[in-house]
Amino acid sequence: MTDIASRLASIRDGLTELQQQLDGPAQARALDRLRTLIDELDAVIAKAERPMTPPAPKRTKRGKQPDVEKCPRCTIRSLHMVAGETRPAEDGSGDQDALWHCSSCGYEVWRPDD
Repeated sequence: MTDIASRLASIRDGLTELQQQLDGPAQARALDRLRTLIDELDAVIAKAERPMTPPAPKRTKRGKQPDVEKCPRCTIRSLHMVAGETRPAEDGSGDQDALWHCSSCGYEVWRPDD
């Protein structure tokens, strides 16, 4: 929109200049300038009349999310891995366990962090 406003202001300034020229002896130059301004104004109007197409909405994937599972307690699909919550595995293998939390019923369980 700023581009159109600056172009329209430029056309307005040119028309003011043209008005001053028509008052003097330089009428041939003024006629050429008038044709140029009319062409520029037509281009701005044509651009403004074109419908602006909004960007296409981003498509979302409807597959199974890897960090969301069905809760074994409430059977609602709201068991999420808690980011940053890990602990050493209890089996002593050196692996990490991640904390999973159900946002529906509050159930929590530690699972191997794959």
